[in-house]
Amino acid sequence: MKITPHGLVPSPAGRHHSITYQRRLLRPRSGYGIVDLLELVRRHLWSFGSVLVGGLILTALTAGFMTRVYVASSAIVFDRNDARPYEAVEELRKQERDKSVMETELDVIKSRVFVGTVVDALDLVSDPDYNTYLPRRDDENEGGISLLVSATTKFFAPKQNPDTVRSRLVSKSVQRDRAISALLGSFTVDRNGESLAMTIQVRQTRALKAAAIADAIAQHYVDWTAKLTDEATKNTIDYLRGQARELGSRIAAMEREIAAFSANRDLTFDPKDDILRSRLELLNEQFTVASTDETAARSKYLEAKALIASGDVSSVVRVVASEPLDRLRTEQSRLERLKAQLSSKFAKNHPLVADADAELEANRRMMTDEAERIVQELANSAEVAAGRAAKFSTDVAMLQKQIQGRSLAEIRRRELERDLLAEQKRYDQVVLRLGDLDPERGEHKASASVASYAEVPTSPTFPKPALVVVSGSMGSLILAVLTVIIVDVLDDRLYRSNDLEDILGRPNLVTVPRLTRHFRHGSSSFEFAVDNPSSPFGKAMRNLCLGWRTIERSIGGKIVMFCSPSPGEGKTALALGMAAAAATSNLRTVLVDFDSSAKGAGALLGIATPGLVPKIADPPDLCISSMTSPAHPRLDVVFASFTADDSGPLCSYLRKMYDLVIIDAPNLENEEGAVWLAAHVDSIIVVVSAGRTTERKLVNALNRLSVNQPFILGGVLNQGAKPEAGKAALAKSGLWAQVKARFRQKETA
Repeated sequence: MKITPHGLVPSPAGRHHSITYQRRLLRPRSGYGIVDLLELVRRHLWSFGSVLVGGLILTALTAGFMTRVYVASSAIVFDRNDARPYEAVEELRKQERDKSVMETELDVIKSRVFVGTVVDALDLVSDPDYNTYLPRRDDENEGGISLLVSATTKFFAPKQNPDTVRSRLVSKSVQRDRAISALLGSFTVDRNGESLAMTIQVRQTRALKAAAIADAIAQHYVDWTAKLTDEATKNTIDYLRGQARELGSRIAAMEREIAAFSANRDLTFDPKDDILRSRLELLNEQFTVASTDETAARSKYLEAKALIASGDVSSVVRVVASEPLDRLRTEQSRLERLKAQLSSKFAKNHPLVADADAELEANRRMMTDEAERIVQELANSAEVAAGRAAKFSTDVAMLQKQIQGRSLAEIRRRELERDLLAEQKRYDQVVLRLGDLDPERGEHKASASVASYAEVPTSPTFPKPALVVVSGSMGSLILAVLTVIIVDVLDDRLYRSNDLEDILGRPNLVTVPRLTRHFRHGSSSFEFAVDNPSSPFGKAMRNLCLGWRTIERSIGGKIVMFCSPSPGEGKTALALGMAAAAATSNLRTVLVDFDSSAKGAGALLGIATPGLVPKIADPPDLCISSMTSPAHPRLDVVFASFTADDSGPLCSYLRKMYDLVIIDAPNLENEEGAVWLAAHVDSIIVVVSAGRTTERKLVNALNRLSVNQPFILGGVLNQGAKPEAGKAALAKSGLWAQVKARFRQKETA
């Protein structure tokens, strides 16, 4: 066994090794060039032609039967300033349209809400073109594929009453949704750059309907947006009027509340508040004076009371001025002087002295009584001053509390006045907005207008016959090429020498070219190769013989067996061709034919098959018959019966007698003879027919041959495998009947 770039290859010295061939699942291919594609087209011409012709026919039918679609266009232009009188902010009432606003307009015109209003305005729910739940009428078909579909449906559909069908329809809301969806899919809206114009394009199978719907969408959008603006303005006015009434009622209620509050809390705007504060100041002053008088009176009372308690009654005069007490003091002084005089004159018990003492004592009692009276008066004055001070204190506190309550009431009144002022300002703003939004003035106008109405199209936009034909032709061509490529990928037949080499693991010895002209009438491949050595077939046979001789020098083998996986591969023709090349090269060549039928090599050479009798030769027990054709003196043909026991002695005998032994073995599909011959031959040449032999057959044949570990010399890719013309000549000459008879005799024997 030796390793080659093609894999494991058995060698003559290693027959004990076995090889298992496996089928390739995919053929590697790096890509397809122009030459490869042309070769594929030639190889699979029927598939390519059928797909291409079918595509062209389908394209022609499509161009002829496709439904015509007409496109009508209308345009809407918007004002630069977007008037919004219902906006509360002054800056937003007149705002320039920018890209975002225009994009919003595009979204609105494609919204289901607006399209629903168009459906209602045009009553598209009753139109079968948009409400597909409705049955189509005969006059609504524009021909084309829709006509074929409708006719086929009517032909196969059962007859039904239209009223019954209509009664089975779904609800109106569902039909309306279906019509909205159909209308949304039938028109487009577009704008260019920063333009303020929008183009509406409607697709329809009828030109008049397309133009009518395009105009209706444009005009209805203008009216609808103006209506929305008017409704928004009226709603704003109604809201502002309600707000004005509510604010007026609230202002009146707040004014009544302020008046009632002022009345309840005795709040006025006259100088009464200053008099109250003056009274408070006067009371404070009087309270201060009363407090001072109380303090002075209480001090005099306490001082006088202390003097009386000490017995110094005469000192009371220092505290309080009293005229009676002054007189009594003067009288006391006179009586004391009188007593002193009398005491100096008279004795102590003298009546005058006693009278003076009695008068003096009486005067003292009178002074004491007067002093007590004065103290009592001082106490009474202190009590009166304390009462006055307490009264003033109470009045001041009450007045302070009253002033504090009125201050809080003033704060509340100012709060109510502020609220009233705020409500009045809101009322003024509402009244001002109402003046700006007065609907009676009629100053509001639509912010968009129809710039262009749709023209009724005269020619359909789709389909364009020329474009459909060209596109369909190109598509059919591409589809045909793809089909050929797919067929080639799925096809496991052998077409290239590389495919054969990958499976065999051996080189492709020669590729037999495709002949533009078959062998001449009545001639075989042997004669053709001899007579036309410069032909492609003759050169191929010489190269095959040269390849064998080159390898023969290294392996020393003389016996070459031609085998093929199935009949009709051109094996016999190639064996005859190699025999012709060898005979021309002066090699002693013998061709062993195991096929005695009309398809055998001998029959193709015009040699009648003799009876298989033992030949008087060494070895004498071989059942062979050998003859040389007069027409081919340089080639011996051996007719041999096919038995496993005679194969070895036959090959040994022929190896001694000839330089090249070519065995035309039966194909491996019908017989097992080639399998047993493989054990006795030196090399095997596997012949496959390009475009006919499959990988599976070749792999199965090789696996069967590998039982005897043969040496495969290589492969031959036959691109021109055709039935031999010599067969027809043989049949005409009457030899075909003789060959059949002898074959039957051989089977009988």
